[in-house]
Amino acid sequence: MQKLPSVGKSSRTPYKHWLYKSMLGKMIGAASTGKSPCNGTIKVLDMCAGDGVETNGNELSSSPAIACHHITSVFHNSHRVQRSAFLYERELLTFEKLHNRFGSKEQMTLRNLDSKGVTTAHIDARPGDGVFVYADPNSVSTLPVTEELIESFTDTTLFLMTLGCNVGGVKRLGVNERVGWMDVVMMTVKNMKPWHDIHILSLNRDDSQWAYLAAWPRKWSDDFLESSIRKGNQLWPNGVSAFSVRNQERQFRSKIEELFYTQKELSERNQQLLLS
Repeated sequence: MQKLPSVGKSSRTPYKHWLYKSMLGKMIGAASTGKSPCNGTIKVLDMCAGDGVETNGNELSSSPAIACHHITSVFHNSHRVQRSAFLYERELLTFEKLHNRFGSKEQMTLRNLDSKGVTTAHIDARPGDGVFVYADPNSVSTLPVTEELIESFTDTTLFLMTLGCNVGGVKRLGVNERVGWMDVVMMTVKNMKPWHDIHILSLNRDDSQWAYLAAWPRKWSDDFLESSIRKGNQLWPNGVSAFSVRNQERQFRSKIEELFYTQKELSERNQQLLLS
C-alpha cells in the first residue's frame, strides 16, 4: 500500500475552522428567517480566544476572526438578528494581541479572565437566545467546560469543543490527564438536553488524533453529521469519522476509547472486565 504523504498542522486546522463557521453560520441563518426557535438574539461565547492572529494569509483562520465576520456580516434579513460575541483569554500578553486586533469592534466584548466557571449567565443569555459556545483549550488544566456551563445552555445553544487528542498527540500524556478529558466528554453527554444530540468527530489516521465534540439540536443533527463527513473528506486526505451519541452510541463510545486509551490500556481494561 502506498504511504500517504505526511500532513502538517496547518492542514488540520481548516476542518476545525469549517466546523466553527458552519455551526455559527447555521444558527445565524436560521434566526434570520424568523422560523427558528431562537428569538433573534445570537451570542458567541469563545472561552479560549487566543490572540486572533491569522495564518497563511487567511483572514478567517482564528476563532475571533470568524466570530467577527459572522456577527458583522450583512445579508438578506440580517436586520432581524442581534449579534454579539464575548471572548475570554486568560494570558495577559495573548490578550493584548487579541485586544489590538478586535478591541475596537462594538459587537465584541473582550475579557482578560480565566473562563473556567463561566456560564451563559455571564453573557446575559436569556432562555430564547441562540448561543454558540466554543472551547479550544491547550490542556486539561485549562479546560473551562464545567457541569454548570452545560446546565446553563439555552434550548438553542450550539457547542463545539476541541478534545485533548489534538494537542501534540494525547497518547503522550499521562493516563490521568487523558481520563480528565474523557470525564468532561461523558459529563457533557450525561447533561445533554433531551432536544440535543452530540457528535464525536475525528480525523482518520492522524498521528495526533485531532478530534472534536459538537452539540446540535436533534432537528439539525443528521444533516450536520453528513455534511461534516463530506467536508472532512475534502479537507483531510484520510477523511473523517463522525458518530452521533443518540443514533450510534456504541460507535460513539468506541471512538472515545480509541482516542483516549492506548491499545495496551484498552486490552488490559477489557481483560479486567472479563475477569470481574
